[in-house]
Amino acid sequence: MAKLTRIIEEYEKEKALKETEFQFQKEEFQSNLRKELIPEIKLHNVAPQIVTFHNPDDIVSENFKILRSQILHPRAGIPSRFILVTSSVPQEGKTYIAINLAFSFAKTVPTLLLEFDLRCPSFHEVLGFKCNFGLSSYLIENLELEKCIYKTNYKNLYIMPAGKTSLDGKDYLLSEKVLILLDSLRNNFSDFFFIFDSPPVLVASESIALSRLVDSVIFVVKYGFSDKEVLSEALDKIGRSKVLGTVFNGFRPSFFSFFSPKFKYLRYAYRYKYYKK
Repeated sequence: MAKLTRIIEEYEKEKALKETEFQFQKEEFQSNLRKELIPEIKLHNVAPQIVTFHNPDDIVSENFKILRSQILHPRAGIPSRFILVTSSVPQEGKTYIAINLAFSFAKTVPTLLLEFDLRCPSFHEVLGFKCNFGLSSYLIENLELEKCIYKTNYKNLYIMPAGKTSLDGKDYLLSEKVLILLDSLRNNFSDFFFIFDSPPVLVASESIALSRLVDSVIFVVKYGFSDKEVLSEALDKIGRSKVLGTVFNGFRPSFFSFFSPKFKYLRYAYRYKYYKK
């Protein structure tokens, strides 16, 4: 009995020591962040699919504004600040949804767009910029956080790209360093909203773990592509209670569908010049 008691006491001491070291490490990362050192980048050759950047008065941009309003002004509770955008499988458009939503958010609130898809990063191609550092630099190389975040020439929009990719980079998304990162963002960017572009749920384990750390999840479903059973399996893995909603991407209405009562408001909107063609 005395031996068992000693083992329990040693375990508790070791646990307390680890928690103290972890807390010290968190405070160290938080206190060292200096916003004035965050580098600036210019977004060149932004892909035409980013309609909220190119044409903020378009009907598609308006739908992102509606989504933004639903997130910023929920019916109950406080708004979700940490928002994960994902999908079931690749090619459903989750990166374009995340980027468009970030541009829309930046119109009203400070926004940080984070590229957590270290398996297949594409921000540099979609947004047309080059950088040496990013998320992988922070997680793997222990680079200072302010050197891994970039202030863009678009008002209120900051970006944390994936950085240099490596085979083991994805494993660091499951480490304690991610907890430190999120805690640091929460404390040092207290008025910001954070949008994460993460890997598809059914092909990467990271999104399942990341979904436990964010406030809510937005699921992207592609018209004519997504499978109902696959979507249901992905939602079960994430946990439906965490899902804020789904975004129906790539919808192409037929000519006759515009005469449906569901599209009546669109005809009125164009007639009275609410949107630019």
